[in-house]
Formats: sequence, C-alpha cells, structure tokens
Amino acid sequence: MPVRRWTALATAVLIASAPFATSPAAARTGAPDPARALKRQLVNKQGVRISETSRYFYGGKSTVSGNGTRIKGRLRLAPSGPAAADYTWWDLPSAKTKKKPELHRVIRVGADVYVDAGQYPGPTPEGKEWIRYPAKHRGSMGRDMDRDVSLQPISVYDPSTLKAVLKRSACKPVSGGFLYWGAMSYKDLRKVSKGAAISWTSGRPISGTNKGKIAWRLWTGRDGLLKRLTTTDTAGAGKKPPVKRTDTRYTGWGSRVVVTAPPADEVIDERDLLEYVREQNAHIPEDDKNS
Repeated sequence: MPVRRWTALATAVLIASAPFATSPAAARTGAPDPARALKRQLVNKQGVRISETSRYFYGGKSTVSGNGTRIKGRLRLAPSGPAAADYTWWDLPSAKTKKKPELHRVIRVGADVYVDAGQYPGPTPEGKEWIRYPAKHRGSMGRDMDRDVSLQPISVYDPSTLKAVLKRSACKPVSGGFLYWGAMSYKDLRKVSKGAAISWTSGRPISGTNKGKIAWRLWTGRDGLLKRLTTTDTAGAGKKPPVKRTDTRYTGWGSRVVVTAPPADEVIDERDLLEYVREQNAHIPEDDKNS
C-alpha cells in the first residue's frame, strides 16, 4: 500500500474512533464559563429561586423510591455568597404512605434563623408564630438547608468550588445550553469544598477515612448560568451503601429578592421558649407511681 494512502487511511480511522462531544476541551469551545457567570450574580439584593427534591436509598442500583425531602424557596445573594433565605420544606413519604405532608416555613436573615412555631412539638406562648434558633441548634440537615435552600453536597454559590467541579467534568452542547457531568471521591470533595464538607449520614465533617463518592450532571443555559443540578451521593462502600439522590432546579437568576425577618412581637427565642415550657410544667404535681 502506498505511504500516502496508508497515512490517509490511518488518519480516517483515528478520527472515526475519537469520542464525539465528550472531550471537555473540545466540547467547551464557545461555551461560557459558569464560574464567571456565577460571579456576576453575587450582587447584593439579587437572588435565585430554587426547587429541589432529595430521595434516600440503600444501594446505588436501587430504583425503589425511598423517603425524601422537598424544598421550594428563594435565596438572596451577596458578594460573599448566600446571605438570606426564605423557603418551605416538607418530608416526602414513601410510595406506600398516603398521608398528606406537613409544610414547614423557615426564614434566615444573616445568622438568625426563624422557624414557624408549628414545627415545635410543645406549647408556645400565644401570639408567638416564630422561633428564633441559634444556627448551631438547628441540626446538620437544618443548617444545610438554611445555608442555601438545598441539600446538595456541592456548593454551587462558591466560584472556586464550581470551577473545581467543572475541571473534573466532561461537557457537551445540549438544547438550550450545555451539560457537564463527572464524579469525585469524598477525598476530592474535601479538597474543593469551601469550608468543611459535611457527611449527610452523620452530620459531621468528612474525614480522610470516610469512603464515598459523588456523581453529578449539571445543566447550564447559553449564558452559563445553572439551570439544573442532579447528584448521586454515595456514603460508604459495600453492596448496599446509603445513597442520596438530589435534583435541584434554578430559575430567576438576577431577580430582586427581599427577605425580611418576621415581626419582632411574633418571635420568641429558643432559650426563652425553653424557659416558658419549664414554667408551664412547674405546677404539675409529681406522680408517686410514675415519677
């Protein structure tokens, strides 16, 4: 076979065997930088609307819907990141349960978190519709939602974290924008996260000994802004490790978001509420048989 013909044939084979639209460098040609697009949104009083569903399973291949959490709300941004939040969340029952879920409202302004009094299991003073909690008393799940109206393991409001995720992603053009996908270990998650990466199963910071991984699919618009993020967060190893699958939609980027604290006369601090409960129980006589 002539050298020229053999060279042409070899080149054709290489081109045909190359993966189409999966190389990040090739696929991102002409794609806007999502991290840069995010930076433009970190402006006082601007924000985004969020709608999210999380489901919990045992085993990565499980398709049986487990219990979960639904969140809908608004997030106000600032140059430093999420500054205030106003959202509603409720538990998603398993497929066998037909009980109507109870809705829970939460407002965060800076470090102050206000929870509707209906979430408190005991009595509350008349006229007090909101309980103000110290952030450390909200529990790991509550603190996670309060921060950015989400249970996602990836902080998409930190440009450096987002940039690290994109660096580990493949990409291709899709209708209306671009799709990025990839995966990382818990070890890598610790490296790229702003602040401590928290385990959703224990509520504690992920350590170097924690086994687990996160896989994601991230959609952006033609302007580079996030439209949707789905993650599969597998905690641990083995045949049936616990898995959390989260699907978040982002709309209304750049809209004016105003989040205000509830009226002061409708708020009671957690510390004062505990004192109120003790006073209510003080008059109850001891039962010789049960106390």
